[in-house]
Amino acid sequence: MILQSAAEGNMQNVQSDPPDLNLSLLVAHVKDLPPLPGIVMSAMEMTLDPDVSIRDLQILISKDQALSAKILKIVNSAMYALSREVSTVSHAVAVLGIRTVSSVIMAASVEGVFSRAKDLGTKLMSEHSWGAALAARTIARWVQYENLEEALVCGLMHDIGKPVMMMNCQARYTQIVSEIYKGNGDFHQSELLAFGFSHAHVGALLARKWNFPPQLAEAVGYHHDPLSAPSYQKLACIINLANLFMISMGIGFVKDKTLVLEKQPAAVHLKLSGSALSVLAADIEASIKTTASIRN
Repeated sequence: MILQSAAEGNMQNVQSDPPDLNLSLLVAHVKDLPPLPGIVMSAMEMTLDPDVSIRDLQILISKDQALSAKILKIVNSAMYALSREVSTVSHAVAVLGIRTVSSVIMAASVEGVFSRAKDLGTKLMSEHSWGAALAARTIARWVQYENLEEALVCGLMHDIGKPVMMMNCQARYTQIVSEIYKGNGDFHQSELLAFGFSHAHVGALLARKWNFPPQLAEAVGYHHDPLSAPSYQKLACIINLANLFMISMGIGFVKDKTLVLEKQPAAVHLKLSGSALSVLAADIEASIKTTASIRN
């Protein structure tokens, strides 16, 4: 349920299943969807195997030194508040569990897309996405969403389509970025007008391409219209609200400190009052400060 036919001229509901012709059109515009490294794909497949050996997983991940280092940096950050340092991937799996390490692997891989595009001016996008990841995890804990790490990865990935579009549609996308930076419009609507699809569609396509869980792909695809998500409204609302928190805090390109979060449909759906949102804002700000070392 991702992209409505542009040929039908109906862009009011852009997130339904694409006919083959329109999916081809999207891929024609975005020719170079970055692949997930083979070791990462294999590691993710292993984490889904209930009989997986921690030793085998550790050996596989250790073949990619950069991935191993990133995983250990995330695990040892204030995000997990472990009582002692984790020095090996096998130790990380033993302490956190395979499911959490799987999310950490996904997070490390998604972050790699931003780092590859850093020469295209994605610093603000990267800061926004990391902030949204931490916000999503904080909101998920508050509303008792069943998988905090899934929310974190989804928050990190919600804008992954932006650097991909910058890399593949640079001339037109640079113009969009320039206008947004000046405070003119927003990414989602500007992208729809320019391309017939937005970063949300590209992000959902990437999630599918990388075989991420279906709820993650849906929440990414619907993070600008979460109440229209057909199966995973709660996660979509968490990601939408995490995005809005970043906008209200001025983290990223789009800034609006006058935004009233309490009135947003996602906040209403999640039954978050103004007082709850104030507590969440303080927790999110503290989390961003204490986990800054992850990205350095």
